Amino acid sequence: MSDITRAQEFDDVPCPFCGLLCDDVRVAITGGAATVVANGCARSRALFAANAHDTATALIDGKAADLATAIGRAAGILLAARQPLLISAGTDVAGMRVLIELAERCGGIVDHANGDALFRNLRVLQNTGWISTTLTEIRNRADLLVVAGTGITGRFPRFFERCFGDFDTLFGTGDRELWFLGGVPEDLPAVLRQRTKSLAVDPARLAEFFSALRALFAGRALKAHAVAGVPIGKLAELLGRMRAARYGVLTWAAADLTFPHADLAIQSMCEFARALNSENRFCVLPLGGSDADLTAQQVTTWQTGFPVRVNFSGGAPTHDSHRDSARQAIQRGEVDAMVFVSALDAARTPPAGDIPSIILGRAGMRADGCSVFIPVSVPGLHHTGHLYRADNVVAIHLRKLAGSALPSAAQTLQRILDAMKGPH
Repeated sequence: MSDITRAQEFDDVPCPFCGLLCDDVRVAITGGAATVVANGCARSRALFAANAHDTATALIDGKAADLATAIGRAAGILLAARQPLLISAGTDVAGMRVLIELAERCGGIVDHANGDALFRNLRVLQNTGWISTTLTEIRNRADLLVVAGTGITGRFPRFFERCFGDFDTLFGTGDRELWFLGGVPEDLPAVLRQRTKSLAVDPARLAEFFSALRALFAGRALKAHAVAGVPIGKLAELLGRMRAARYGVLTWAAADLTFPHADLAIQSMCEFARALNSENRFCVLPLGGSDADLTAQQVTTWQTGFPVRVNFSGGAPTHDSHRDSARQAIQRGEVDAMVFVSALDAARTPPAGDIPSIILGRAGMRADGCSVFIPVSVPGLHHTGHLYRADNVVAIHLRKLAGSALPSAAQTLQRILDAMKGPH
């Protein structure tokens, strides 16, 4: 068997394709193609294996070009732009650092494709704060987990298996119970269904629901038979269980809360959790990290003092979470060029807009209508890197598993930056 066809297996591989960054995955590499052979999920299996044999070449206006020519065209577009927009939809720490440096050089706006979801949480954190916990604390201490919303398993497929499943813990948690405020996920492990309860709460009424819980906790009488469609007796049952918890956790994924003023619902949840701490230990866990959004938030904060939505047009970084939203800037016609980086998932494509666009994407991405497309390698598969985990407290080191002729996003952005600094 030749070296080309011989499979090489890697144990304890961190998976970069969701915010959990599960670090127990086993991956086999055969001829440059990756296959998850143990401890994966449907998402990891699909994205480790995706586009392994696609022929990837740079494109200028849809026509094949060599990398140097594409770099030069990208630099020219940014030099000619008065207000460019630079969006991450999935790159590691190194890629995000250079994206910010490039934005500073060309006076652009930096945002993440998940910026709206990020700021549903950030506005609450900035205004009132919260008492938060980590994935490890849930795994080893929590006896009650309350989930607001219905989409966690779609975004974080192994969350319950890894954090609240049937395994030994460092500390005795006693009987563990799971409550869903919404429907129970169809793919919830059977061992968890036996200790699961649910209340049919419309996500858009979560603020109302938790305000009522807080009133009941304070001993107030509610002149209603139901709140947010839930009978008062059921609210009282949930409140009793939350008060009895030795270590309770309330979690949500802000990306699922897509109704107007969702940050007020998150604030209501956080204030209720804080009130519970007068009697017992109760924390929140806002889950993030999809498409490396928490990585973008972390790096932008180190580099500028602000989270994403940083504007360099005045020569120094400024921040306005409404004005400098990528979506809003495109809709208002305030930007005249765009850089879009998506090294993790070829399905993440840029927002529509009639402006020159430079896409740095994973092989297999559709690049219809863009001015420049440059394929890049994948962090955690083709090169090392770092990403921040869903609880925003740990940076996980990603491993190189397979070779790639493609440059990383960081290398490509640096070459564009260097070309802009050169003679023109």
